[in-house]
Amino acid sequence: MGRAMASLFHFTAAAVATIFTMVDPFGLVPMYLAAVAGMPAPMRGRVPFKASIVAGIVVLLSGVAGREVLHLLGITLPAFSISGGALLFLVALDMIFGRPTGARETELERSEAVTRTDPSVFPIAFPMIAGPGSILTVILLVELAKGEPLKLAVVIGALTLAIATCYLTMLFAERLMRLAGQTGMHVLTRLSGVVLAALAVQFVLNGITGYLHPDVMLTP
Repeated sequence: MGRAMASLFHFTAAAVATIFTMVDPFGLVPMYLAAVAGMPAPMRGRVPFKASIVAGIVVLLSGVAGREVLHLLGITLPAFSISGGALLFLVALDMIFGRPTGARETELERSEAVTRTDPSVFPIAFPMIAGPGSILTVILLVELAKGEPLKLAVVIGALTLAIATCYLTMLFAERLMRLAGQTGMHVLTRLSGVVLAALAVQFVLNGITGYLHPDVMLTP
């Protein structure tokens, strides 16, 4: 019982930290303000809720469907843990060094977003919040949960908490920007990148351990 509780605690901590650092609610603030600049106030006020709902649905459905696709293709958990960890590590490096990362949105998507009158779904919900990196993270965590109801509930709860935080940061984006400034937001993003890098390395190490010792239970 004690070992099971410890495993659940470690999984919960890893799930919350990984999803939060990948979604990066505070790093979303300057991009959100740029996307809604010039919009009428009534229309702008509806954006945070709509974007949050769409992003949550996209990431959750992608996580569940992604797990089934992995099984269909015969991709093992150690293989996905190693590849997913490596990709998340590259995203973490971009966050640490302040480089634009394709895990959130590409240059083509940014240029296309300029012509949109309602940015709720694109580019805010997808790919700013529900980007490839966020989707990859949830797929990896769902796979690590191995169908255990409590761990699946943890993933859903962590995702819901992260999306709710995104909603609040968008709702109070102007106040947050005045309070922390552009530099403060960049510092938060870089700190998140350091945490994500450590978690990514742990995913890779777990994948290697799982490959060399298949009898060992993989945990974040």
